[in-house]
Amino acid sequence: MNRCIIILLTLLPQFLFAQSQTKIIDMHIHSYTDSDFGGREPATDHYGTKGSADAGTHRAATLAAFKKFNIVKAVVSGNPESVDNWATKDSDHIVIRGILMFTPNDYGIDTVKFEQMIKDKKIEVFGEIAPYYSGTTLSDSIWQPYLRICEKYDVPVGVHTGGGDPGGTYSWSPKARLRLADPYLIEDVLVKYPKLRIYMMHAGGEDWPEHAIRLMAYYPQLYTDLAVMLWVEPNTQRYIKEFLRNVKEAGYLDRVMFGSDQMIWPHAIEKSIRFLNSLTFLTKKDKEDILYNNAAKFLRLKK
Repeated sequence: MNRCIIILLTLLPQFLFAQSQTKIIDMHIHSYTDSDFGGREPATDHYGTKGSADAGTHRAATLAAFKKFNIVKAVVSGNPESVDNWATKDSDHIVIRGILMFTPNDYGIDTVKFEQMIKDKKIEVFGEIAPYYSGTTLSDSIWQPYLRICEKYDVPVGVHTGGGDPGGTYSWSPKARLRLADPYLIEDVLVKYPKLRIYMMHAGGEDWPEHAIRLMAYYPQLYTDLAVMLWVEPNTQRYIKEFLRNVKEAGYLDRVMFGSDQMIWPHAIEKSIRFLNSLTFLTKKDKEDILYNNAAKFLRLKK
């Protein structure tokens, strides 16, 4: 009898967590094929946890997390083949098709192909766009034809801000420089395309959270996600707590969206949700807005 009670008490927190969880929109999910799986990420995360074994198990584990945590929509970015694979396996219609791009001609795409992919609903969000890794910024001329197409078709844009993986400049992203990840460097885009729906990824990262808030103050169309800052290591969590306190006090919390940025570690989805829910300075409504309502507004989802 006592053993049964212990088991029930052990399972109770997880049961209550699942029962009380609001609907979630994850604005930052990564997909892979086996050809690019693990090519950019270290073998283990900061805590020593290994990633999934391959692209298939990674996809299955992430889709299972969607169901477990009531994630009803997710912006999935990766190479176009991987996003297609995810959409095909997604019987619940959770996947919003994104695309991961470091340069405008990745995957042999040009503006003609890009516009056709948008018309065919192969790209529903232009992101994650990460010019930082290729030594450019979203304000550079090479990206402008794509942004004009996005504004024309009202396609949202998600752009990487803040730094990247430590040591990446010495391996797969030799042109990456921290200064290129400053949110202020997208200001020309905000001025040039005032109708463009755009969100920063990572809220400026550890380096420029205040720049992210100042941009949100000046440009009311600008949103942000929280992404990897919620889970990757203690220092980023320290910065994102400060960001959330400050952005709430400034009055722009209604443009902050949840994103897990799980990369090859599907368990990061749960870690992100639990960390956000643990922040006592956020009210229940604050958390519901971040987890679902703000993104639903940004994406113009029908209720």
